[in-house]
Amino acid sequence: MDREIFDRFDMVMSALKAIEPTPSFDFEFRRRLNEVIEKKYEASAFELMAERVAESFRYALLPKVPVLVRSAATFIVLMAIGLYIYSVQPSNPLSLHKEGVVLAMSPKDAAWREVVSRERLKVGDIIMTERDSQIDLVLFNKYAIRMKAGTKLRIEELTPRYGKGRARFSLLEGKMLASIGTGFKSSSFIIDTEAAVAKALGTKFVVNIQKDKNSKTDISVLEGEVEVESRFRPKEIFLAKRTVIVGAGQKTEVYVGQVPLTPQRLLEEEWRQLEELYQIGKKPTVMLLLRNTTDRVEQLLRPCPIYISDEKPIEIPEIFEDIAIKIGEAVKTQDKAKHLESVRLLEKMIKEYPNPKYDVQFLLYIGAYYEYLSDHKEAVRIFEKVLENYPNSTLASLAQCAIGIIYEEKLNNKEKADMAYRLVLTRYPNSLEAIWVEKRLGIKKLANNIK
Repeated sequence: MDREIFDRFDMVMSALKAIEPTPSFDFEFRRRLNEVIEKKYEASAFELMAERVAESFRYALLPKVPVLVRSAATFIVLMAIGLYIYSVQPSNPLSLHKEGVVLAMSPKDAAWREVVSRERLKVGDIIMTERDSQIDLVLFNKYAIRMKAGTKLRIEELTPRYGKGRARFSLLEGKMLASIGTGFKSSSFIIDTEAAVAKALGTKFVVNIQKDKNSKTDISVLEGEVEVESRFRPKEIFLAKRTVIVGAGQKTEVYVGQVPLTPQRLLEEEWRQLEELYQIGKKPTVMLLLRNTTDRVEQLLRPCPIYISDEKPIEIPEIFEDIAIKIGEAVKTQDKAKHLESVRLLEKMIKEYPNPKYDVQFLLYIGAYYEYLSDHKEAVRIFEKVLENYPNSTLASLAQCAIGIIYEEKLNNKEKADMAYRLVLTRYPNSLEAIWVEKRLGIKKLANNIK
């Protein structure tokens, strides 16, 4: 009986045929559908990379390590990848010190909106200041931009959060002031206009577009250097320089379709206008309260006040507080001995706690202090120390000119005074002190002839 059942089962099984798809079943459709479903849940490129690194780290490099250690190692790897991804993202400037109505438009919205305080602005945004308005765009410790009234600026490219990078802006119209910080060293800061490309090689400069019959771009430099390149090379002046370097105290102009004009020295009124550059970005810890006028060397020798900020972190040695109290007591009592004690303590502080951020300002103040106390030789010694240790400082011309004044007016040495004045013209030809010396010596020159 059992045998008969098994024989029948074998017969049925042998009669079965392989199942084949009917002509109406679309296997290609099923294959495509499966691909779509898989892609829906497919990990991003960064997730796949992180997963592969983690897997290889977990199984290949540490196959016998305890689970807890492997988990910690995986976490560290993922954190490192996350930090890398974060660091290469653009660092967006912050809107600060807004006055009046300032508008912005992003590429996605294509509609103007009002900029709010402390808003992060992004690549592609166009910022526009209306009449009687201005705003500062700040990336702390890297750069600060002040947009004046009637200015339109587009953000083209932003530097990554860490490391070297590029920040590029297009000035469409109006006037902007730029101050480059120490944190942007070795990175590129570029301003494009219709006529020119301005690349910062220094710290503080102004770009201004004037639109009349012939649109032009003006670039004025307060500190450092700016490389200015024309967007055009006219055939009729093929041999003309397409790129010029504009140094501190100089300016250039670029007309649309022309090459940059030869850099010329700023006039006194133009220097005064650039004074606003000191108000944007990170303020100096120590600042001499001088105006950007040709008589600032005389202001220094009165002597001028000195400003010490209380911004954090405080970098001035604590001993300065005691010195400041002594100076106050000396002024109140008019005691020359206390004045001398104070100025010598101040000089000792600079020697024991040197800091290039404030040494020049303090030394100039000390030199002026000695001159105020009628110790002319000590004043000259301090000013010479400025020239010896900081010859390239933007304030060095003050020390050189002060030496000439002391020799001429106090030490009655016309020869050394004339030598000091001539050094101002040769070493610092684009400074305010050069203009002062020309007037002093009666030199009949156009201010723009000295380059």
